[in-house]
Parts: sequence; structure tokens; C-alpha cells
Amino acid sequence: MTELTDTTGTSGEPVAVVGMACRFPGADDLQGFWRLLRRGGDAIGPGTGLREGRRPGGYLRDVELFDAELFGISPHEAALMDPQQRLLLELCWHALEDARIPPTAGGATGVFVGSCSDDYALMSRMSPVVDAYSMTGTARTFLANRLSYFFGFTGPSAVVDTGQSSSLAALDQALGSLRRGECTTAVVAGVQLNLTATGDRLIEELGAMSPTGRCHTFDRSADGIVRGEGAGVLVLKPLEAALAAGDRVYCTVLAAAVNNDGGGASLTTPTQTAQQSVLAEAYRRAGVDPAAVAYVELHGTGTKAGDPVEARALGGVLGRGRPADRPLLVGSVKTNIGHLEGAAGIAGLIKTAASLFHRELPPTLNHRRPNPDIDLDGLRLRVSTRRRAWRPEDGPLVCGVSSFGLGGTNAHAVLGEAPRREDAVPGPGEPGAAADEPVPVLLSGHTGAALRAQAARLADRLDGRDDVDLRDLGLASATTRAALPVRAAVVASARTALVARLRELADGTHGDGTHRDEIREDGTRDDGTTVLVGRPGAEPQDRPAPGDGPGTAATAAAAAFVLGKPVDWLAVYGPRARPADLPPYAFQRRPYWLDTTTTAGGPAAEDAAPQWSGDPLDLVLDLTVEILGRAPGADLDLDATFTDLGLDSRMAVALRTSVARATGRVLPTTLLFDHPTPAALIEALRSDDTKGHEFR
Repeated sequence: MTELTDTTGTSGEPVAVVGMACRFPGADDLQGFWRLLRRGGDAIGPGTGLREGRRPGGYLRDVELFDAELFGISPHEAALMDPQQRLLLELCWHALEDARIPPTAGGATGVFVGSCSDDYALMSRMSPVVDAYSMTGTARTFLANRLSYFFGFTGPSAVVDTGQSSSLAALDQALGSLRRGECTTAVVAGVQLNLTATGDRLIEELGAMSPTGRCHTFDRSADGIVRGEGAGVLVLKPLEAALAAGDRVYCTVLAAAVNNDGGGASLTTPTQTAQQSVLAEAYRRAGVDPAAVAYVELHGTGTKAGDPVEARALGGVLGRGRPADRPLLVGSVKTNIGHLEGAAGIAGLIKTAASLFHRELPPTLNHRRPNPDIDLDGLRLRVSTRRRAWRPEDGPLVCGVSSFGLGGTNAHAVLGEAPRREDAVPGPGEPGAAADEPVPVLLSGHTGAALRAQAARLADRLDGRDDVDLRDLGLASATTRAALPVRAAVVASARTALVARLRELADGTHGDGTHRDEIREDGTRDDGTTVLVGRPGAEPQDRPAPGDGPGTAATAAAAAFVLGKPVDWLAVYGPRARPADLPPYAFQRRPYWLDTTTTAGGPAAEDAAPQWSGDPLDLVLDLTVEILGRAPGADLDLDATFTDLGLDSRMAVALRTSVARATGRVLPTTLLFDHPTPAALIEALRSDDTKGHEFR
């Protein structure tokens, strides 16, 4: 094939992957996923917990758990939310942190989510609970819209469903949006949860399910797919902007292409011509000679029909012209974690991006004897079955990632190695904290438990490490994390002292061993540390003015953070500081799940609801507190409007519905509009007065 080295007709500037987060079978985070891949881990196993008795697959643990309180979601709404939405909220938070973007920053960010599964929506049809949250909880569009709403993203927000190629097709949409200037940053995600056995049956009926429960990509034993589940989130920026900001770049996305088979033997049978076409177009757009590609992450499902077609397409485009002793390396993450369907493409992309970043290629599993229908030598392909390093002398690396949908939509992305450069460091004598001067390291959480968990995570990260610059650590804690209501700061000049204070925060033994809501200063210790704990706005009126001793400026900055006051953090840490990696936020998860005890053929929810008799005061207070997600028995201002108390329009509908069910009455849709405070609603319920509307 003709070498394509200029940029004529290409897709434009490369895009940088600056943040990643994932939760895959056998791996709760990005670091765990990389460890799983490097050791050649196999995360396929029988269903457990909610999936007890299911056939072998790649299952996530604890899919029912979610930190609803952090995201301002009531327990009632959380139970009606598709766990795919919950998973994406948490992973988007972690991906932004990984990109060193505070999750509360908002801005012109686009959201593009690949998904092709609605198991929870199907389950909700069997639930007796149907209310205003059912639509926003299970409609697929809210997989993207929920992220845009919560994080304050104002760019395009879309869910892409092209079947099993959905998440790579979402990447293609994101690239176009960035290059058209519709957004300055893009969040790209893929998600798949296999919550019911019905989905297994559907694939089994197609004849595509592996009876042995293992994926054998390009192998003689290939007998079908193994289902997997999980989610991944990427944060993308134009490369020039990422480099200017000093961002860490995992890899670049040079181009992507999407097409469709447009016919063939059947709706679900892949075609070689279309796959060759999408490959050729992707490398044309990238301006890359296909013969220069080092590795391709295959769609690689391990099916008898799909694998030979994919191999011949690859050989026809990327194998041509290669010497016999330098074949194209190929592999498939599906051998580790199963086929993640709507999230399959992003799982392969995260694996490949991490491989480029670490310059190391993990092994592909379960390949022992080549499929006799695939001439690997003739096609100039080799399945990479051992862990191998990519040496710097090999030159800048270029890789591909393929993902093909069951209905014929094919996607391929071209990834490049990140530019190798050292961050510019100011010369000696420039202003900034000296290495042995105290600096503040900040922590925050939405609860005291979350704060303590953050302190423990950071202490674990720092324990035994001598390569940590506290200025870098402090700058990251101040500028790359959300500042949440419960706050703490440790002012320290040495790692060992910082770790000791963090341990005290984690176990609640700092100072006098108590945790308080107001700011408290434990004072300067013998080791030169100071610990502050509190909430914004809680400064005592008689707080003493700071003195002039060592670390006073750092302590003042720490106190300002705890009290919610603005601080010029670059001035505090100095121009030499560069944000260091911090542990991801410690979510405080609790279980939330649908009530499916009543089937669709059972009594209507209104008929099944218990009849109410009693004082409307307790009813309105209890239901309002529950819908707001507050602790049972929490105080409410009866004369405040429901809007001021925090009820949005969906919460208002949920409150009206709950009151109607509890009282056995049919209430007007304008109930809370006509009676906008708890006191007014209580009085109306006592008197049956709804301003012209009758209770029936």
C-alpha cells in the first residue's frame, strides 16, 4: 500500500488521552487493570451475588453499591437508577481526577457514551414502583445526560448505540466534536452490565456463546464469545492544548473511522471488504503507513465466523509489505475479561493506551494452536502471547484498536505514542517553597468517613516512598481535587511526619481524638506539623491571629482552605511545583436496588400501596426527608418552600406520588404548586382543601 506520511486529507490535529478510569472484571481501577494485564490474569468465573448460578463470564463485583450522597441523589432515586448510570458517575469523577481536573470544574466538555444494554430498564418493568424517577433512571439517553447535568458540562451530550462497536463509535463522535470546536474537552465512555440471564440466552440462541466459557482468539479452539461487563471513561483534549497545560498524556488518538457492512450473507455476518475499508480509511485519515503499525488490539471475539474474516482484513491492509520476520502483533483483551459488548471498544483502547504509556505489551491468553482457517504467517500476523517491552529504539509507536458491531457497524481507532518531553523546571533561585519549608497538603470529603478514607489512602500511597516532593503533592491536592464540605489540612515539611498525621486523621486520633465540625488547630507539633479540620464558614469569632513563626504562611493558607476562603495556590507552592498523582476519591458506597417482588402481572402499585391514616405532619416530614436523602428524623423548616428545601421538579412529583399512595387519595398534579411549603401541604391534607381541587 502507498505510504501515507503527509497530512493531506487527514483528520487534523491529534487528540490527547489525558485521563482514564475503569472498572473491569478482576480490576476495580486503572492500576488494578494494568496489573491484571501484565500478569496475564484471567478474570472469567461463574456468576456470584446477584448473578448467582449464571454461566461463566467476566462479572463486576458489588454492582448494587453506589455513593448516592456524594452525587446528591436520594436513596429512592438511586434505587430506580440504572447501575450503569451510577457506575459512569463514579468513573467520570475518577477520570477527571486522573486528568488533574477538579470534578466540580464544569465547562465546555462534551460527553459521548457507548452503550447497547438496557437490562435494568427491563427489570424495572417488573417492579411495583414506577414514578417520576423511572424515566430518568432507565432511559438510555441519561447515561450521557446525567454526566453533563451533574458535572456541569455544556458541550454535546450523546449516547451512541452501534451494538458491540458503540464505545469506539462514541470516540469517533468525540473526535469530530473536538475538531469542530464544539467542546474543548471530551469525556468518552463505554458501559455494559449483564444483569439478567435473558441476555445470555439471546446470544446463545444466535449460536455465538462459548460452551467452554473461555475466549480463544484466533485459536483452533475458538468456539464463541464469553460475556463480560464493566465500564471505562476517557478524558480527551486537543494535543496542543494538553501539552501547553503540562498535562500527562497517556497516548494520542490520531484518527478513527466508522462504516457498515452494507449487506452480506446475513444481518449478523461480518464482511471482509467493509473491515478492510474501515482500516484503510482510518490510516488514511491518520496519515500513517499501515506497514508501520506495531500492534492492533483485535475485536477478537473467538468466534468461528468472525475471527477468520477479521484476520484476512488485517492482513490485506496492515500485513501487506511487511517482512516475514516482523509481523504485525495482535491480541485481544477479551481473553482476560470477556466481551464487554457496548464497552468492548473502550476496554481494548484503555489496554492499548496503557501499553503505549508503559511501553509494554501484555500477553493475550488462550492462544496455543492457530485457527486452521487463519494463515497467520501468510497474512503477516502474530498473536502476542507473552509480555514484551517496546524498546525506545523501535521509534514512535503506532497502534490500532478495532471494534465491530453485530449489525455490521465497524470502527477502528489509530493511537500514537505520546510525545516524549520533560516538563520545563524553573532554574535555581526562583521564588517558591524550599524543599524543607512546611507546605499544606489538603483533603476533603462529603462525609467524615470519606475524609478519613482519603487520609488513609494518601498515607498508604506515601508510606515508604522517598521520591515524593511535598510541594507537588500539595499543589495536586489544592488544584486537581474537588473541595468538598468536610475538610482537613496537614502542614508538614517531611514525608514521614505527614504520613503520621494522615494516619491520625484516618483513625480519628489526631489532637484529642475527636472529630469536630468547627475548625480546630492542634498547634505546631514537635515534628513541625500542624493539623486543621473543619468545614467552610465555621471559623470561631475569637480565633487568634496567626503569629510570625516558620510555616505561618502555609498554616494561614491551610486555614483559609478549611474555612472555604480563596487562596492563590501557585503562590503558596511556587513555580517549581508540578501536580503529583494522588489516590482516587474514596467513595462511600451503599446498596440500592429495584424492588421486583411484584411482577408485571400483579396488582397495580397504587392498589398494592398500604392505606394511610394518621397525622399529615409526620407523613409529610418523613416522606420529604426520605426523598431529599437526609437522615431519618432530620429537621425541616415547615415554612420554607419545597424548592428552597432542595426539591427539584422530579422530587416534587415523587413526593406527590408518595403522599397519594400513602393516603389512598388521588391528588392533583398541581399539589405542591398550590401548597408550596410543608406547612401549607400539611394543612391542606388535614382539611382536604386543595384550592378548588377535590381529593377523591
